[in-house]
Amino acid sequence: MEQELKNTLKNVQRQIQFPEEINIESIVRKKKRFRLNQAILFVALMVLFLLLVPNVTPSWAGLKLFGISKQPSHPYSEYLVHDGHYYIPTTDERVSKEQLASKLGTISRIGNWTFLREGDTTQYPPNSNYYAMKKQSPDEYIAVEILGGTARKKTIEYYQVLKRANLVEKPDVKSIFGGKNDPLEVQAAYENIRKVVPFLRIFQSSELKMTTSALRNDGSRYHVKLEYQPTSESSMGQTVTIPGDNHITDKFIWMQEYPEEYQDGPDYNGDFQYDRQHKKGTFISNGVKWTQYSRKYNQNDPYFSAKVNGIIYEVTSQGCSVDEMKQLLQTFTKASNK
Repeated sequence: MEQELKNTLKNVQRQIQFPEEINIESIVRKKKRFRLNQAILFVALMVLFLLLVPNVTPSWAGLKLFGISKQPSHPYSEYLVHDGHYYIPTTDERVSKEQLASKLGTISRIGNWTFLREGDTTQYPPNSNYYAMKKQSPDEYIAVEILGGTARKKTIEYYQVLKRANLVEKPDVKSIFGGKNDPLEVQAAYENIRKVVPFLRIFQSSELKMTTSALRNDGSRYHVKLEYQPTSESSMGQTVTIPGDNHITDKFIWMQEYPEEYQDGPDYNGDFQYDRQHKKGTFISNGVKWTQYSRKYNQNDPYFSAKVNGIIYEVTSQGCSVDEMKQLLQTFTKASNK
């Protein structure tokens, strides 16, 4: 055995050819070239990865994922809209009541809206009036009331001068994927959402109006949140009196829908928090199986959950009875994506 081992070692030794001289510089250069080639290959693969990966989308979506609309961007932080233009404060210039001419309008809403209308502002409270001025064209300057006093009794402290600035720009309607309390913005967002979300379902009830439509994503899946209120003609009424304290509150219906693998976390802040241990029962409405639970912090308002083809649908409300909600769920159906 020992002799066989020695013979094997000799054979292996014969097969290995050692160089007569070792050129260290040559070996180092080859090593550097090998590392350089490795680095070039790595960079090329990374570039290829970055080029290809953004084009990969989930099979159920097949489109670029959009998130909620960004806050509308306007050229001024302080403004009042009149005659299709921004009017901005001219430092702190004031005029007296005697210097005013005709009334031009009354401010009805304050905020940074996407679709700007006459009287919209980020600066002055609703119900403030604005005026033309004597000896000044409203095409150049107007004046607005600056209110003081208390909540019960308002007083006019002075009138601030505003200077005409740029035309109000037209919003990019195709980029709107979130709207609240503005019918134009809500409708524009809904129209865009239904074109890209294949699982979108809505209430097809003439007794409801959509007051919020919003879209977000976790990078590969969509999440939709909708809010409804009864119309003025609705048989269910727009308000309800809370038992016990006789407090009157508006009725709302909230809905969220998303794939069960959605990673960004559904919106459970208040509206959709429910007690999994308090299952009230199940029922089928318009082909969808719903499970009813108790709301976690308000057990008077019902909560309903359903899963259809891997999509979670959650519906809850404020001030609506179980019977009213079940009647509305009969109109819950898939939205067209035309």
